[in-house]
Amino acid sequence: MVQKLEIHDDLDSRAREVLREIILQHIASGEAISSRTLAKCGRFHLSPASLRNVMADLEDLGYLQQPHTSAGRVPTDRGYRFFIDHMMNATRLSEEERHSIDDQVNHASQIEEVLQLTSKLLSTLSDQVGVVFMPTLLQFTVRSIDFILVAESKIICVIVGSNGVVVNKVLETRLTFTRDELEKIGRYITAEFSGLTLDAIRRRLIRMTEAERALHDDMLKKTIALGIEAVNDVAPVEHDLYVEGASSIFLKPEYADANSMRRTFLALQEKEKLIEILEQFLSEDGLQILIGSESDFTQVHNFSIVARRYGNQAAPLGMVGIIGPMRMEYARVAPLVDYLGRALSSKIEEEQERKQ
Repeated sequence: MVQKLEIHDDLDSRAREVLREIILQHIASGEAISSRTLAKCGRFHLSPASLRNVMADLEDLGYLQQPHTSAGRVPTDRGYRFFIDHMMNATRLSEEERHSIDDQVNHASQIEEVLQLTSKLLSTLSDQVGVVFMPTLLQFTVRSIDFILVAESKIICVIVGSNGVVVNKVLETRLTFTRDELEKIGRYITAEFSGLTLDAIRRRLIRMTEAERALHDDMLKKTIALGIEAVNDVAPVEHDLYVEGASSIFLKPEYADANSMRRTFLALQEKEKLIEILEQFLSEDGLQILIGSESDFTQVHNFSIVARRYGNQAAPLGMVGIIGPMRMEYARVAPLVDYLGRALSSKIEEEQERKQ
């Protein structure tokens, strides 16, 4: 269950600046920040004693906490939420980063290639864990289905979704088909079922097997059999979520010890919990940032998730995102995820317009 913290902008300018500086320094160093460290940065015309008072007030309000082993303070998830909602200035992506994203997105065509390349790109550019999620293809509407004979018992099925995604599937069949028959079957299935989901097509084809005509029409029997084979198991569950760069998170100080490393490794295998969170984000527009206690998954493992859906509002295709420690460089990660989500959406729209 996802429940974002609601944090009102109730801090005066001095408290805001102190909180902002502590968060930025903690993100950069991973260390607890003391009043002496703040005084040395030169941003405040305040003594360490005055800064300690401001920090104590922020701790009382729940924005900071003091680790047992340190005289300094670190941000809480409440502090990070305030920073993200009220103070974060997102950095601009470099021209090289934008070019790299556009190049990868534009050159990928098959859905598995898109998912894999995108998750790797997110991990590489952010030095965090990149994730790309796509719900089962059975829920996406189909524009066309075509069949291509490549061997006596081997047929390639080309499924084009209404969102522009192209999926190729190799079918092994004991039935024999000519190229003309496959062209006719493709035209028939496209004419009859275009605009329906793969799941709906499968259910209709199964019902057709019980119809009187299918009992006596051999060509219809072959059409139904091939159609059912085409839409069955198009997207295996293990391909719904791509996770890349898990090793990068083990280099973070938060996960350096053996116990933390083991827990983190196991957490990244809990794909069902991560999928549950990303599915909830599918209905949300724009960038989504989830911190610490805002979900069971992020709280237990001290994670944050930055994600954005891609596709269009009528048919969201999935989510792209980054998982990292709560001490994440949000100002850099947020525009990276946002740009990649937009780039994927534009690619899908272009494919859709080109094929219409």
